[in-house]
Amino acid sequence: MSTFQKKLQLDRSNERTSNAGLKWDPEDDKYLLTNAKNGVDISEIALNLKRTEGSIKTRIIINVLQILGSDRSKLADLCKEYYITEDDVTGYESKKEQRETRRVKPSYNDKRSSYPANDTAEIFEGLSHLNRKMDSLLDKMNELSRKVSK
Repeated sequence: MSTFQKKLQLDRSNERTSNAGLKWDPEDDKYLLTNAKNGVDISEIALNLKRTEGSIKTRIIINVLQILGSDRSKLADLCKEYYITEDDVTGYESKKEQRETRRVKPSYNDKRSSYPANDTAEIFEGLSHLNRKMDSLLDKMNELSRKVSK
């Protein structure tokens, strides 16, 4: 289980954030946008929707980008209207691009690769295994750190 999955599981087990990671209902989006536009604090919106503050901010950004479409000339106005910053939007877009880049799996039949297809697949599998091990070690290190700091 990844660190993200563990955090999501923890958030869902908490009554205050029990909707974390679940699909957004149109009514929830409407509530979110109306309250964000009225200047209601993100923490209050998060409590009412039983989601995390981070997901509330992210969802506002996603909605603002949908409203904008390809015309970014009104970004500054929409940011003011929904109490977010242009840096919030560009940060979200940058992280989204990074996630999408990581999701692209190498083509094992790529002619530009100097490794035979089987070697490339084996290397990719080894790196994936190493990544899972590093996540596990990081979790154990954080747990030890919490115990020591108590």
